[in-house]
Parts: sequence; structure tokens; C-alpha cells
Amino acid sequence: MAVTITIREASGPSIKAAADEIILYLVRHGYGSHNAFAASVPQPPCNCRTGGSCAYINPAHVDARLIEKGRRQAVAAGCRLRSLSPAPAIAYVSPLRRTLETASIALAGSGGTGAALDLPMVACEEIREVYGVHHCDRRGPIVDARAEWPAVDYSAVGTDEDSWFKDDVRETVEEAVERATKFLLTLRARPERVVVAVTHSAFLREMLTHAVVVEEGHSAVRRRFDTGEVRPVVVSYRDA
Repeated sequence: MAVTITIREASGPSIKAAADEIILYLVRHGYGSHNAFAASVPQPPCNCRTGGSCAYINPAHVDARLIEKGRRQAVAAGCRLRSLSPAPAIAYVSPLRRTLETASIALAGSGGTGAALDLPMVACEEIREVYGVHHCDRRGPIVDARAEWPAVDYSAVGTDEDSWFKDDVRETVEEAVERATKFLLTLRARPERVVVAVTHSAFLREMLTHAVVVEEGHSAVRRRFDTGEVRPVVVSYRDA
């Protein structure tokens, strides 16, 4: 059965939703080493789809980490999440290092954000960045992630090494949208009604542009996410 997924942006510290809707706190990771490098090049950072140069094709930034600016943004994201009501019941985290570190700082209370939010953190490949070609989007081994961020549950990640990434093929828009739709439908089937997703800009762009219908008057929800940004939305579902 086809399902229409609708999103509206939520405002204010206290967010209202119907019993069958999901409150979703979308978080983009903090500023990483790949972001800093891309900002240093004079041309647009990525032209690889048109055969041009790309700042993200750089082995120095495989599974890029946060830099100090990004860690400060993660602290701010944690403070923002603590200001929102209702509090989240679960967090899904892309298993790339920059999202794992952002979540660890923002949710687990490391880095000076305050007391840890009492919620499980689950690594979720479905919300990882659009992958392929860009070295920063190649996931590192889960065994290393588990050693560095042990509070995260990695049981849903299928393989230790990254079996999705290909050096010469970029994930298509359609494939990314399929992942995003699967993730949003998974949330519908879960008992938690308030959820955090710590993810990436290109994935968020494809999800908000192609996987959902945006409610009238809420088109600004599709604007580009800043690094470290928290954007609350309400997700609703209608069966055809």
C-alpha cells in the first residue's frame, strides 16, 4: 500500500503533534575536516557529477572527523535539544565518524553540554550521507567506532567494513530517496513518538526534496542545513 509522508517544520520550544504523528529532531553533524578543506578551495567544492573537480575526493578526509569548530557546534546542538519539549525517546545516528562524534557530544553529555539525555543511540546506515566517490563519505570499520563511541548500538549495521561505498560510482538521487523513505516508514512502525536523527546535508536535501510532501506554508523546511543545526519537524502519514 502506498503511503504519503508529509512534513511540516515546528517552531517554539514546545512542539505539538497528533498521536499518530512523529516529532523528529533533524540534526546535521558539526563542521568537519572535509568542510574546512572544501571551504578553502576557490571554485565550487563539488563538480564531480559533471566531470569537474571535487574537493571531497581527497584521501586525507576518509570518514572525516569533526574539527574544533564542529565540536563547539555539537555542544550547541546538545543545548538546543535540551531546550525542546517533548524530550526525545531515541536517537538514530549515521555510522560515520562525524555524526557519531556529534551525537556523543550533543546527546551523551560529553563536551560540556550538560547532563546526558537518557535515550538509546542507534547507528543507522539508512541515514548515512549520500555515498560513493567522495572519500569523506566512506565509512570506517564498525569495530573502531564501537571502541571510540561504545554508548552507540551498532547491531543494525550489517558489516564491519563499508560494503556500500564505491570509489567510482556515486549513489543516485533515487537510491538516496529510497533509503530516506525506508527510514521514515520505519519510524512509523516504532513505538517512540519523539526521535532524533543525526545525519548529513546531502541526505537531508534528498529526503526533504523528494521523499516527502511538505505542508503548505512550510517550504522553508527544505533550506540547506548549516553544520550543527537542529531543525524540529513533524511527520505524518496517509495511506492511499
